[in-house]
Amino acid sequence: MNEFWKRTVFGALFVLIVLGSIWLHFGLFFVVMMFVVFKGSAEICNLFPHEESLPLNKSVQSLSLTLYFFLVYFALFSFPVKYLYLLILWPLIPFLLALFSQRFNFIKIAGCCWASMFFVALPSGLMMLFYNDAVMGADNGRILLILSFVLIWVNDVFAYLTGRAIGSHKLFERISPKKTIEGSIGGVVFTMLTAFLINHFLLNLMPDIFIAGLALVIVVFGSLGDLCESMLKRQAGVKDSGNVIPGHGGILDRFDASFFAIPFVFVYLMLI
Repeated sequence: MNEFWKRTVFGALFVLIVLGSIWLHFGLFFVVMMFVVFKGSAEICNLFPHEESLPLNKSVQSLSLTLYFFLVYFALFSFPVKYLYLLILWPLIPFLLALFSQRFNFIKIAGCCWASMFFVALPSGLMMLFYNDAVMGADNGRILLILSFVLIWVNDVFAYLTGRAIGSHKLFERISPKKTIEGSIGGVVFTMLTAFLINHFLLNLMPDIFIAGLALVIVVFGSLGDLCESMLKRQAGVKDSGNVIPGHGGILDRFDASFFAIPFVFVYLMLI
């Protein structure tokens, strides 16, 4: 199978698994995102080179999964908001791991833990809160989550196509030499247009001005998430974060924009 068909087939399968699990059942999406947290945490650790990495990887994966399970439990049983204050405990755990570790220094442990917890586990847990009515009600939350993924992918596609067609000014050459300002503008325009058309003619989730704002938040912070992951890969000297999805790389390569955008989408919706 050549590279084009490999990317096409496995890209379609990826979309089918993500959107299908969201549409079909909370439990199915829970399992998909649990796998994402498990593999994504391991990929984060591999982007922070260190010797004898397996013990640290397991600790980071356990910590990230615990945070993810906490948020899922919160989504299922609707605890009072005051219990979310328990989230302030997680940033302190790397200090304890470093204190009792004889193999790894604090910088390596903190980098792996904080990146894994807040770039992978927290957004994955927030997706479960979206799904289970924490923001807009159960049905609308599920639809909004699907819409968020769709808009992220629309931005990726049209930023790439516009950049290939007319791109000439580099957006962030130090981190991602192929991204252009023209491509980013194309991504913004087509994503906002897609969001308007879907909301106005199909979903009617919120006033059009708010859906335009949602699309802008997704584009801006999704693009920043993509750049942040590119920064980590460049510092680690690797092309892909992993090889989970043939032709597409690892979990981080496919979810980087989603991981970064979802927390900002969550805040945006709470504010409006």
